[in-house]
Amino acid sequence: MSTVALVSSMVRHGGRSVRSGGLPFFFAMLMTALGAFSIGSYATLLVNFQRVASTVGESVALVLFLNVEGAVAAEELRARAALMPDVREAALITPEQALARARRGLGDAGRALEGSAGLTMPWVIEVTPRFDLAGATDREALAKRLRELPGVDEVMHPGGEVKRVDALMRLLHGAGAFLGVLIALVVIVVVSNATKLTVLQRREEIAIMKLVGATDLFVQTPLVLAGLVQGVLGAALGLVALALAHASLASVVKVALSGALGTFVLEPMPPWLWAALVCGGAVLGVAGAALSVRRFLRV
Repeated sequence: MSTVALVSSMVRHGGRSVRSGGLPFFFAMLMTALGAFSIGSYATLLVNFQRVASTVGESVALVLFLNVEGAVAAEELRARAALMPDVREAALITPEQALARARRGLGDAGRALEGSAGLTMPWVIEVTPRFDLAGATDREALAKRLRELPGVDEVMHPGGEVKRVDALMRLLHGAGAFLGVLIALVVIVVVSNATKLTVLQRREEIAIMKLVGATDLFVQTPLVLAGLVQGVLGAALGLVALALAHASLASVVKVALSGALGTFVLEPMPPWLWAALVCGGAVLGVAGAALSVRRFLRV
């Protein structure tokens, strides 16, 4: 029973710390909200860029130029390529279709091909891999295996472009990690200073509590609970602002980008990221408050 009373008293004192926090509490909560909003915005952009990059990576095909005679041999090679585990789809392109595509790709210069007598194109197989841009090395390995098939003369694939996009994704992830660490440090410092001001405001009350036998844990726990509330409320406020911003901008982004990228939908963060940001705010609030309590609570 005494344990329940002790916990109840700590929670009650924690609520008083929240109510009497004043401007420092509000500022700490606001900074936590700005941090959660910033990280959430960056994570939303990163998730959508990753989705677009993965779609592009899956749609970019490897092109096999065949050295075979007749549709039967070409179809046999297509079937063998389609059976490979890393291949999602293998489409056979006839020489006539390949020549028509070459003319369209050359534009005005392709008109010169129309009068070329006896010009023929080889049979072509377009192979779409199963993996995304993160598997650039696997794409090269697949190209090597396809090149070893009898009857395949040449294999072309945009390995350089895939590697560049993969490098960009690594850069964005690194920048996101740096941003997260920087915002976490700022939030910890702000919450720590807010807790320090609370300690200074209540130093006489804390001194009386220690004189009548209050333990360090009893004195420190309400202040740590106040930091926890700052972190949770701040993160929740930032995520509410992020949700409102997403609801406002999603339709605008869809109209602006759908013409060039098909039907583009700005997707929100997955649920686990929302929960992670709230938990992260709680952890940072507790860390900042605990750091301040250990340094400045000397009565």
